[in-house]
Amino acid sequence: MAMPTTQEFAETAYTAYGQSTGLRTHDGAPMPGWDELTDRTRAAWIQAAGAVALAAIAGLTGAPAGSTGPDVGDVVLVPVVPDENNGAAVAPAIVTRVWSRTTVNVRVLGDGNAITWRTSLLHVESLDDVLPGAAVWAWPGGES
Repeated sequence: MAMPTTQEFAETAYTAYGQSTGLRTHDGAPMPGWDELTDRTRAAWIQAAGAVALAAIAGLTGAPAGSTGPDVGDVVLVPVVPDENNGAAVAPAIVTRVWSRTTVNVRVLGDGNAITWRTSLLHVESLDDVLPGAAVWAWPGGES
């Protein structure tokens, strides 16, 4: 089964809105059908549905709202060996390659002289209980 398109989500939301209002607009006028809406109004419903879909994805994946995954240049957090990072168990890293929504390469910006590259790191929701140096990454704010 294919994932619905953003337009299909928008049509579903528009239909649900109509069902909840007795097929009346915000000002009590009869609601037009989806195909009778102006292009501008349909585009607004599609944009709203897309924003909801992205927020849902963010909630499921831990990605920032409005994002469907990491991009090159994003700052993420990685677990590091505290003795090699001035005592801190987490360091920021810059994404240098995106393999998928959950797998990236990074350049670690540790608090020390070493500049390291880490490859094929997998996304986790939290860095709590992760071993130092594990091949994982999390969004800032994703760990407690």
